[in-house]
Amino acid sequence: MLNHGLDQPLLGTDTGYFQVTFPGPGDDLEKIRVPEARLLVTRAVEAQLNERQKRMILLLTQGEQLTSRRCEKDFGVTRETTAQDFRLLVKLGVAKREGKGRSTRYVYGAQT
Repeated sequence: MLNHGLDQPLLGTDTGYFQVTFPGPGDDLEKIRVPEARLLVTRAVEAQLNERQKRMILLLTQGEQLTSRRCEKDFGVTRETTAQDFRLLVKLGVAKREGKGRSTRYVYGAQT
C-alpha cells in the first residue's frame, strides 16, 4: 500500500475480533500512485533517483537500449555523470549492463 501512496493497514482487536483496516485515499485521489505497466520501481528506489535517472528508467522500460554516448547527448551531461547514473541504476537492479568497452549498453533489468 505504501508503494501506491496509501497508508499502512491498521491492525486492531478493539471489537473482540481481529481486524484489518485498509485506509483509502479519501477525497485525495491524487495521492494514489499507479505504476506504469512495466515500471515497477518502489518508492524507496524512486527516492534515490533524480529526474534524469527517472527518464532513463522510463526509456529502458520502453525497450530502449541506452549507451553513455546517447545519454551524454540526450541529457547534456558528462561521461562521468552518465557512468555514475548507470552504476546507480545497476546497483538498484533496474538496469543491466550488456557488452564491454565501446559496445557497452544498458537494458531494463527488472528488480528482484
